[in-house]
Amino acid sequence: MKKVKLLAIVLLAIALFACSSNNALEPTNKNNHVELTKISNNQAIDQHVSNEAKEMLSKYKEVTKVNAVNTDKELIATVEVKHQARLQLSEIRKKLKKKIEKNFPDYKVELTTDKKLVLELEKVEKQIEENTYTSKELKKKIKKLIELSKEQT
Repeated sequence: MKKVKLLAIVLLAIALFACSSNNALEPTNKNNHVELTKISNNQAIDQHVSNEAKEMLSKYKEVTKVNAVNTDKELIATVEVKHQARLQLSEIRKKLKKKIEKNFPDYKVELTTDKKLVLELEKVEKQIEENTYTSKELKKKIKKLIELSKEQT
């Protein structure tokens, strides 16, 4: 009899965990006060793709901060998530990357949650806004950041 109760409790716990993780990564219509900086489109390389990606990622309730930059072929984005969502970090990262890849199929997408890359991409966004990068320099910098993100994963 005890084994049946224990089995029922375990099955109930699995069902509750499975239901909560499926609903955890759905976009919301509410404004979550996500930190994001939209980059002007009057730059060496048009940044409207990265701005759209930021808008899309900011709709997820787990996301607290978004940075993104694009070249004509590549898009790199960083996200910070709420502390309580960090237990599902790899799952969240995979799902968000798939969403971006689905919405921007012409771009090679890289999405990371690494804090160092968050800071680096934030600097790049500021430098783009100040027009300190040429198109060639921006491509080189993004390529370097993508390589760095792959090294750390």
